[in-house]
Amino acid sequence: DKCLAIQLHHLGDLHPMVAHTVDLMGVALLRLGAAEEALETFEKAVYIQEHNHGQGGHPDWALTVMHAGQAYELQAENVDTERAEKEWKRELDAYTEKAYELYEKALEVFQAQVEANEPDVDVANVVHAMGNVHNIRGEHMEALRKYKYALEQKLKIYGDDDVSVAWTKNNIGNAFQGMYKLDDAIKWYSEALATVTTTFGADHPEVAHVHWNLALCYQTKGEVDAQKRKLGWHSRWPFTLFSQGAKRRLIHEGDDFTKMDKHLHHAFDVFVKRLGEDHVSTQRATQAIMAMRELIRD
Repeated sequence: DKCLAIQLHHLGDLHPMVAHTVDLMGVALLRLGAAEEALETFEKAVYIQEHNHGQGGHPDWALTVMHAGQAYELQAENVDTERAEKEWKRELDAYTEKAYELYEKALEVFQAQVEANEPDVDVANVVHAMGNVHNIRGEHMEALRKYKYALEQKLKIYGDDDVSVAWTKNNIGNAFQGMYKLDDAIKWYSEALATVTTTFGADHPEVAHVHWNLALCYQTKGEVDAQKRKLGWHSRWPFTLFSQGAKRRLIHEGDDFTKMDKHLHHAFDVFVKRLGEDHVSTQRATQAIMAMRELIRD
């Protein structure tokens, strides 16, 4: 805010540097989970950029348009599914369609700036973001294709130990988790966790998000394994007499549950400490811990 105030005073409200600062403010709002406020901020930056450069064609414009797409993507991730399915799916489709439309516009500009087959960070990032939209829609194979393309580009530019590479590995894990290929997901999450922990330290929100993903993965893995055990013996008489209680116990026993518990509590502790109790990530982790405690108690 102080930087923006100085720029407005000396440069006026339509200077390209003002647009850049406004765009950065929107990115900060995105990190705080404030999607609507971020979107309004990006729209202001786009207005300034179009005043100076016209609509489309300029890399700064494309970058802000991509960020606006990420705001719509965040809104899609946070759609309330505790209502009629038709209603929330309509809202999800609207957000993801808008996000993808903006990503395509940004990609067109970025690709025009590079030579054929030349790796480019902006191209990699927007293709990665397009993969996110496919993942939200449940189109996990297409998401995986987008992520692997982005990963290939990033590895050529950064090498294997960069945080941006780690985030694409993390999202490859998301795609595999969506396809219930859980061992593959854990492999990619673990690689991502090693990099971000080395870069940021264990007590960082970005690291906590990977722990959260691992917790969800181990939870699903435990449930799937429990169902396999149930099919093996649990449906046979006389075990059917105890099916409900046994099912609940099977899910939260074993090594997968222990690992889930470790990753979940790590994520929760960091979210509370670094993001506060009102942040959406903290609230989700709180609900997960409460559900886990109920499961153990039952």
